[in-house]
Amino acid sequence: MRMYARVPIGAALAGVALAGALLDPATARPPVSAASSVAPASSVAPASTLRPAPVSPAPSATTCTASREVSIGAGVTARLVFGPSGPEVTFEDGPGHPIPSLGRLDRSHPALPASAGISAEILTPYGPAPRLRTKVEGGAQAPYQVQDFPRPAENCRKAAAR
Repeated sequence: MRMYARVPIGAALAGVALAGALLDPATARPPVSAASSVAPASSVAPASTLRPAPVSPAPSATTCTASREVSIGAGVTARLVFGPSGPEVTFEDGPGHPIPSLGRLDRSHPALPASAGISAEILTPYGPAPRLRTKVEGGAQAPYQVQDFPRPAENCRKAAAR
């Protein structure tokens, strides 16, 4: 190899070694020279004892809330939210504006009244996997739509089970 080609390769290898030493100090030991017969004693403990087991942070109310939007027909969107206080549903029109005449569904009010003009009900509002059953258009013979609520993160479900 020519000399000018070796310099960038040597610099690159030195950079990789330096980056490795910064990322994992346990591997940053001085090299053993051929002249010394005794390897230097390492004052660094093995890497497995330096790193404690990962601990997930305690879930908070904001991180334990999952939401999603679903179209239920006739230009109406239902925002499904499932959090520590249970399932909640709000209704919005096409551009995302709330529809105050439909109100909000939750555990204390799991179904819309008949006067709302559409049928919407939270099935099993106290269960671990609530569902929203709706019928917006199509008359009495039309089938209901059923949507699952989103699930919170796994660490939230474990915290709720304790």
